[in-house]
Amino acid sequence: MGDLVLKTARMKKFRIIFSMQARDKVVARLHGAGVVQLKEISGLELSRNALSEEVFEISSLLAKFRDMGGFLGQPAEKTAKVKEFTLEQILKLAKESLDELEPNVGQLKEKSDQLSRMHQDLLSKLETLESFKEIKFPLSHLRSTDEIQLTVGRIAEEQVEEFSSVADEALAERIFISSIGTGKIITVIVACHVRDYRKLSPVLYRYDIEILEIPGGAGPPAEAIQDIEKQLAGVEKQRQDLEQAVGDMAKTKSKEVFKVMELLEIQKERLEGVSLFGYTDATTMAEGWVKIKKVAHLEKILSSATKGHQIFRTYEPEKAEVESVPIELENPKVVSDFEFVTGMYGLAKYDEIDPTPFLSFTFALFFAIALSDAGYGVALGIFMISGVQISKIFPKGLRRMMTVCAIFTVVVGILIGGWFGFGQGLWVNPIQRPIPLLKLVIFIGIFHLIAAFGLVGVIKDIFRKDWKSVIFNRLARVMLLIGFFGLGFCILGVGLHEFGLSYAFPKIGLFPAFNPLLSSESIIVAFRALFFSGLAIGVVGAIIMGKNIQEKVGGPISFIYGITGLIADVTSYSRLLALGIATGVIAFSINFILSIMWTSAVVPNLSFSPSIVIAVLAFIAIGFVFIAAHSFNIFINSLGAYIHTMRLHFAEFFGKFYESGGEKFAPFKAKRMFTQVEGGE
Repeated sequence: MGDLVLKTARMKKFRIIFSMQARDKVVARLHGAGVVQLKEISGLELSRNALSEEVFEISSLLAKFRDMGGFLGQPAEKTAKVKEFTLEQILKLAKESLDELEPNVGQLKEKSDQLSRMHQDLLSKLETLESFKEIKFPLSHLRSTDEIQLTVGRIAEEQVEEFSSVADEALAERIFISSIGTGKIITVIVACHVRDYRKLSPVLYRYDIEILEIPGGAGPPAEAIQDIEKQLAGVEKQRQDLEQAVGDMAKTKSKEVFKVMELLEIQKERLEGVSLFGYTDATTMAEGWVKIKKVAHLEKILSSATKGHQIFRTYEPEKAEVESVPIELENPKVVSDFEFVTGMYGLAKYDEIDPTPFLSFTFALFFAIALSDAGYGVALGIFMISGVQISKIFPKGLRRMMTVCAIFTVVVGILIGGWFGFGQGLWVNPIQRPIPLLKLVIFIGIFHLIAAFGLVGVIKDIFRKDWKSVIFNRLARVMLLIGFFGLGFCILGVGLHEFGLSYAFPKIGLFPAFNPLLSSESIIVAFRALFFSGLAIGVVGAIIMGKNIQEKVGGPISFIYGITGLIADVTSYSRLLALGIATGVIAFSINFILSIMWTSAVVPNLSFSPSIVIAVLAFIAIGFVFIAAHSFNIFINSLGAYIHTMRLHFAEFFGKFYESGGEKFAPFKAKRMFTQVEGGE
């Protein structure tokens, strides 16, 4: 069972030794197959090659081809047939292509940059002139002279009068101020004697006046604006012609650019992979990780590349290597979509449980309870599978995951909710009677924690062969959890009639419930036995497993204090009730407000008189508000349901057994989008 779903993909460490002559062919075959993750050779006294000069040469060529590719854009026909090139052949091809393409592409790119600069410069001049467009005389009249300092700036309209008064006072009225234009920000022209400008400068600063540079030109601003607009039109025409020329070149040259760029990237990756190998005078040694199911395929690849002249060995990961084993999750298709949530917390370590199979059910269930409206579930599901543009902002896997959550929401909504705030659930209406749903979410919380401690946690410890943890940690906590909350239900006298069971826990007082010497009903005695046995096993286990005196003393105290944590964890699941009620209340409120609008604006005007127009318009308005308001409610409560459901799993569930920290399996694989090797896959 564990190997099928609960464990991550099983890996083996491999080591291969082959002749130096076969190195390039082996690397090419491994890169094409994409079944291994290479690692730096370790534990042996072998020489290592630093990154070769070819890597830096390829990087330089790549930068130029990427620049051309970004300018031309991707080709319409994406795949080009190529043969398996050697490093020398690829470098030769790249240099020849660069010599042919770079002058033409570079010329067009230089022209494009020049037009962009001209366009930006003209826009900047136009923006400056806009501040002077109210001026009817030539701007040359606004130049300062040897005697007169002239300043033009922009100021808030409500500060003009105060600024004028302060400036007059500061310069003893030896100043001229004129304002131009209307609006919140206006232009002011200030003229004073050159020797008085030092008194004016602090006033300009105090009122935060934006000093404008007076544009060149001898004519009025309006004429200059018209001239610039003509120049902009000319530049735009040149840009359109250039775009046509670039498009024509892209049709013929883009495919070549992206083909060579991809070949260079592939060769660069291979050279970087080679730098991880170890070498002797005549042989090459490589090691890495391969999935067990791909070992036979890897051996076949190596045998073909070396013509059978290789030494190939695989090893099980040692305990000390667990942290470094790469991780790949393996789950059925529907379950794999929930790996998105698991990945947000972190990948499992190699000797851990993959919690995704458990998460795929409980996450959808908790989300459904929190959203709790069948109509909202239908709307959310349709949105996720509709393919409308706005839904595509979510990753495909997330959309499929949310579709599953929407299906759960429909089922749960039929039981405890309604349809867009209308009607009520077949089982219970939590707005009117919240207690049954409160009991349900508390029971769900307890079962969820039991699964974390007693199922997933136990399986994890069995994988690790940590039997002490199974007994003294997992078993003890499950017994403590069941015993404590069982006694709690007895203290409260909780009944189960809402679930179709004619049973109620026997009522008992708080102190008698936890008195082991008091005679009571059998179920209370059983809960006491579980509680005190779990407490005893946990305390003894903490003492036994403590590594020093501090842990042997502090461990039992921490275990006992952990009871308060269990109470907090279980009560945390009540947030599902609160979210479900909130969704229903908001939906009901929307409908209630719209019903008032209906009875006041539509019903009185439903006649064949001219007032029916009012009824029709009101009906359209009510329909629009209905869709908009419920759409907002779906969005905001789906977001809340997602966040709080994720929190319940990350804090309450994962925190009981999950360590995470694994590194994703990154296969040494050529990424081909624009090339395909002739005769290859």
